[in-house]
Amino acid sequence: MSASTWSTLKDKFRTSERCAEASCRDKSASAGISDEVEPPDRAELGRAAWRYLHSLAAHHPEQASATEQSDSVAWLASFVQFYPCSHCAEHFVGVCEASPPQVASRQEYSVWWCEAHNRVSEHLKNEPRKCDAAKLVRAGLAGLALDELLAE
Repeated sequence: MSASTWSTLKDKFRTSERCAEASCRDKSASAGISDEVEPPDRAELGRAAWRYLHSLAAHHPEQASATEQSDSVAWLASFVQFYPCSHCAEHFVGVCEASPPQVASRQEYSVWWCEAHNRVSEHLKNEPRKCDAAKLVRAGLAGLALDELLAE
């Protein structure tokens, strides 16, 4: 998949309404008081997405074939395109343009996701994590966040 994929997605987000989705806003302080179920806010959505994505990377083929590599990048483009927070997705397109996905192997893919996560974390003024491939794969295979693995 070429850089034009990310450029096309960037154009899509640039022309769409920003933060129109329920997930794009932060939950109100009174959200837990009501019996009404609200959709996840972007922080909850982000935490769940990152856990899933790190686990996905840990299950990536050890050495991906050309087809698997192409499928991985196509899946990622679809994931970004349909992510329920367009503001977040638009930012992530920039991450992909600046550092294209590395999908040749499980270790490369796991480290790429960690580095992408760090770019988002830095944008949000959060602490980046060390991207140690073996620890990332071990945490992802166990369904744990890296911090949870380190706490064991």
